Amino acid sequence: MRLLEGISARINQLFVWIAGTALVGTMLLLVTNMILRVVYVPFGATAETVALLAAIITGFALGFSQINKAHVAIDLLVSRFSARTSGVLQSITLFLSIILFSFATWHLWLFAGRQMARGVLTETLRIAYYPLIYALAIGFASLVLVLFVDLLKSLRRGDKE
Repeated sequence: MRLLEGISARINQLFVWIAGTALVGTMLLLVTNMILRVVYVPFGATAETVALLAAIITGFALGFSQINKAHVAIDLLVSRFSARTSGVLQSITLFLSIILFSFATWHLWLFAGRQMARGVLTETLRIAYYPLIYALAIGFASLVLVLFVDLLKSLRRGDKE
């Protein structure tokens, strides 16, 4: 269990570092483009580049956000239940989340394969979409791994109670 948790944490630390680098790159691109717009001619395809980087940022930050519980959780109803009932509901939610995000991962992977076969490129920069979609699928897979670890921890807590 600790080994799986450690692997998950290391993978997601790497991914969040990549997401942070993409975020800094996005900021630098936007600021430079604004300055160039005033002084000279701005970069072409800035919006397209920012959109591609935003996909990297979002996909690679998912697992780290789940590890740190940095997402919005509304537990108005669940907080009124007993600890045991809350734990059961949490386990069910984690299990359903694993199914949902596994499905999303798999379909992103298939979609990337179709995009690669068709040779689909971005409109302005003429960059292939499929590596980005594969990266997004890998980001979703890292989220599934974190959710699986959380489910194991939740079930383990339930056994102790």
